[in-house]
Amino acid sequence: MAVMSRVPAGEGQAHAGNAGTIGPIALPTIGCAPGRCPRIAGTLGTVPRVTRSPAAALLLAAAALLAGCGGSAIPVVSFDPVAACTTDGRMPGAYPELEVLLPSAYQGSAPINVDSGRNCTPEALGTLADAGLSEVRFAGATWDLGGSAALTRALFEADGLTPSAMIDFYKAGALTNRKTERLADAATTVDGRAGRRLDVLQADGTAQTIVAWPAAEPGRVNVLLASDVGDTRVLEALEELAGP
Repeated sequence: MAVMSRVPAGEGQAHAGNAGTIGPIALPTIGCAPGRCPRIAGTLGTVPRVTRSPAAALLLAAAALLAGCGGSAIPVVSFDPVAACTTDGRMPGAYPELEVLLPSAYQGSAPINVDSGRNCTPEALGTLADAGLSEVRFAGATWDLGGSAALTRALFEADGLTPSAMIDFYKAGALTNRKTERLADAATTVDGRAGRRLDVLQADGTAQTIVAWPAAEPGRVNVLLASDVGDTRVLEALEELAGP
């Protein structure tokens, strides 16, 4: 399986470093006066922030990541997966046909959480609604790597969904989040498939990487979300978890 490669970063972009940072060169700072940060229409939430506790882990919730502490209950929003999509929801086993496509192990360990769900409200879809999508289904598997480090491997499904649309969703959240200090957005390839990568550095030093690339079936997009793992481990995870 091919290792992910990236095109040279352009102005305002940089490659992630190997020690939990975004990169060795200066990145643009996202800043504004308190209470005067512009909001981006159609966005929901922020790029995920991981709680710095010994069992911190990223949990996939709806179409965004939420921070969660190990040992705490994973929030579940029950719904009827076969009914018309009028409300958002997520729970284990909602869409087993998506969950079964996720990797079952990473470095020999099973994920601490696997679930799936859907988003159909404009508030939850955010920029995906702006792109013309009315419903997005998803599944995610999360691994706790210790400390503040965690990985989530997700799969999203919707007619017309693209990797760029997913990165735009997360980027809008990062720009809305007042704790975002720097970000870099660059084209990339994963296992020979063209995608996009977003690196975000928060004011508290938390570094996150989000990579999106097309799945084998049209309308499906693979996503890797990593917190505080460093660039080398992101590349290794992409090689192991790239999947179909």
